[in-house]
Amino acid sequence: MPRRSKLVGLADAADLVADGDHIALGGLWSHNAPTALVRELVRRHACDLTLSAAPAAGFAVDLMIAGGGVACGYLPNVTFEHLGLAPAFRRAVEGGELELVECDEASLVGGYRAAAAGLPFQPVVSIAGTALAAASPALVAADRGGVAVLEVPPLAPDVVLLHAQEGDVHGNVRHLGSVFADRVLAKAARRAVVVSVDRLVDNEEIRRDPKATTIPGYLVTHVVEAPFGAHPCSSHGRYDADEEHIRGYLEAGWNAYRDRFVIDHSAYLAACGLPERLPL
Repeated sequence: MPRRSKLVGLADAADLVADGDHIALGGLWSHNAPTALVRELVRRHACDLTLSAAPAAGFAVDLMIAGGGVACGYLPNVTFEHLGLAPAFRRAVEGGELELVECDEASLVGGYRAAAAGLPFQPVVSIAGTALAAASPALVAADRGGVAVLEVPPLAPDVVLLHAQEGDVHGNVRHLGSVFADRVLAKAARRAVVVSVDRLVDNEEIRRDPKATTIPGYLVTHVVEAPFGAHPCSSHGRYDADEEHIRGYLEAGWNAYRDRFVIDHSAYLAACGLPERLPL
């Protein structure tokens, strides 16, 4: 029996998300973010979503919140690093449009790890006894062998969106730089793991160097070929973050930015002056 191809287009990938789903985004800050997938999801106008990400997030999370439809977030750190605060995230939280579940990096990853392992909780000790722990209704204080811990319940996203540099049609993907939290996110997913890749490679190439595979195909349900799929964020080993574009997002109003850039991926590449394919 031939192996099944998991290759889909951006629109089909976005259709995997239903209203009310919990979506998680991979990458970290302005690196390896699944931005093309987020743009397509914003265009789809899904609503009542829960959103989580890696322990530190930036452009892609802010873009998704700006597009509307995110009702709840597990987001301990959303900034544009040296470029400033995340405007849509800040407005949504301050305006009461986004319910922010209090958590820190350790408890967020602890929730993913519990879900990935099929455990009822993951013990975390780093914030035990703090005001943050007291403000987090899901965390349960416990004594484990004389050690005060917090029991973090599983955090299992319905759909996980990731970006990597290379992959084959069977979902085996390669990160050419850091994997960040992408692997644990893939393991924690409840229903679908979608990975956009800058370049498709043959399965024979994957098999020639199996140690280079960072997330194996059995964890991935769908793969999307999207050159510059992380832009304006960086894609490790392929292209740097486009700070001029990101500054433009911060300076423009949402409507102006949306009309110009939250568009079909081919049109987006043309609007940014990017080629349809990455040079090898």
